[in-house]
Amino acid sequence: MRRFLLRWHRNRVPRMTKLWYARWGEKSFLAMTAIIIGIAAALAAAVLHILVSKLEEASVRLTELSRSYHEYWWLLVLLVLPMVGITLSYLVQRYFGGTRYAKSLSPLILALNRKRTGIPIKETWVHPLSSALSVGLGGSAGLEAPSVLTGAAIGTGVGSFFRIDQRKRSLLIGCGAAAAISAIFDSPIAGVLFAAEVLLPEFSVSALVPMMMSSAVAAVVSRLIITDERFFLAVSTSWKTNAIPYYFGCAVVCALVGVYTIRTAYFFSHCLKEKFRNPWRRLLIGGTLLSLLLLIFPFLRGQGYIYISKLFAGDPDFISQSSVLLSWLSSNNLILIVVVAAAIFVKVVVSALTVDSGGDGGIFAPSMFVGAFTGFAFARLINLTGLIELQEFNFIVVGMCGVFTAVMRAPLTGIFLIAEVTGGYILLVPLMIVSSVAYFVANFFEPHSIYRKALADSGLLSDDREQLVLRRQAVRLNLDKKYHVLRPQDSFKHITRIIDMHQDEVLPVLDEDNRFLGQIQRNKIMTAMLNPEVCDYLLAFDLMDELSEVLSPDDDLAQAMRAFDLSNFEHLPVCDNGIFQGFLHKEKLLEKYRRLIKESDSF
Repeated sequence: MRRFLLRWHRNRVPRMTKLWYARWGEKSFLAMTAIIIGIAAALAAAVLHILVSKLEEASVRLTELSRSYHEYWWLLVLLVLPMVGITLSYLVQRYFGGTRYAKSLSPLILALNRKRTGIPIKETWVHPLSSALSVGLGGSAGLEAPSVLTGAAIGTGVGSFFRIDQRKRSLLIGCGAAAAISAIFDSPIAGVLFAAEVLLPEFSVSALVPMMMSSAVAAVVSRLIITDERFFLAVSTSWKTNAIPYYFGCAVVCALVGVYTIRTAYFFSHCLKEKFRNPWRRLLIGGTLLSLLLLIFPFLRGQGYIYISKLFAGDPDFISQSSVLLSWLSSNNLILIVVVAAAIFVKVVVSALTVDSGGDGGIFAPSMFVGAFTGFAFARLINLTGLIELQEFNFIVVGMCGVFTAVMRAPLTGIFLIAEVTGGYILLVPLMIVSSVAYFVANFFEPHSIYRKALADSGLLSDDREQLVLRRQAVRLNLDKKYHVLRPQDSFKHITRIIDMHQDEVLPVLDEDNRFLGQIQRNKIMTAMLNPEVCDYLLAFDLMDELSEVLSPDDDLAQAMRAFDLSNFEHLPVCDNGIFQGFLHKEKLLEKYRRLIKESDSF
């Protein structure tokens, strides 16, 4: 049966594709695939949402059941559940996800940056299952990154099935990502903007059309399946002009909180991976610390949207009352501000622990949570001074936008995502102010988003266009394998005979095991011929140049260009574990670069 299906796919699908192209054109085919991707991504997001809801309900029932057995057993259940969740999530990742399983969008951004679109199809179900276990059982993370990765895998799968050109599969991945954000947040505009700003910043405006179709279809399908209210409607009112300076101030605070979020998440990720290289030990240490923090601050569990709703409902005291250990605190404003500030700083820590200890999840929801609490704390502090009476609901909305923008460096996505999930379109002007100011201030202190920081610090990603184009090509794809081998003991007469016969510009000198020893330039032979008295005594070993700059087939062309800059040679050897593979020509590399630039401009 499998052979029959593979043979049918190999023979029939290309014919169907060509027939469609001939009758209705390539653009209509891309539109059709975008609709398919939108439907599939919406179904995946709906399954993820339902899984998380069922696990949260099971957690609540288990907690209530344990309370009936003993007065304090429910505290033990609360303590253990997050550890159980990230342990099960880690097992799913390890045994089904494979060694290259990605829990962040950073690998996807790098792959798209290098024009590599091979995403395993199994990620269409591994990500939803893994993140549902982490978040549904109490882990502090969002569902957006897993949804985007699932959507990207769906886009890759559809592109592979229809044998779509490699260059256009990046667009289909963008369609899957946009559909995932649209379905999970019920925000079609933000989905398209996220794909355009974060994943595919080089695409032209015309490329947005398939992503818009995919996002819109995903929103419709998701709304048909998930009928309950997933988010919150803000009780926002019309903004006042006398509050404009405070919106600027709130933007600066949000930018600083966003920088703290990026650096703290990066710090904990680095520390856990460096100090606890054994994944089981990392799971035990990080999971234990996570469970203890969530026991003290239970309002940091899960995605946290319910507590944002409490802020909009004007019931901030519910936050401290939800914790047994904090409920004894008085409910005055200063204590409330301290609890909210603690929630802001600890939320980032528990989110990092959830993902890097072994769980799975995204940073969207934590950013929105931290932003809402930041906006509320800022407005409440200003109101306590008596200088002005700010509308706290409005500042909760713009706070979400400000921190999200500072963390993601996606200002348009921040504006429309928050406007869509809160219904706060009346606040578009304050949202634009806070988003733009937070973007520039955060960029001053931390030039990279949370997804690009690790890549940039590792030298894998650059905003330089030349580097971006060159890094997309591997050295192995540009090798010149037409060469004639010399041995160290070959005579000068033998060398000149090879050059006369083949007109080679450079000749490699290899040992008996084909290991590279050096290379001989044609011009060096011509210079040696000016001294006929010594020519007969020269061997290849005497004439060869030993190079310190030797390339690997896995290097990219940006690394090759740096190697050319460090050497004075027009040809550099490429070796794999010392075994000579061929030459890379500088002139041909520059020609390839100019061609890539032209293709990039036309694309």
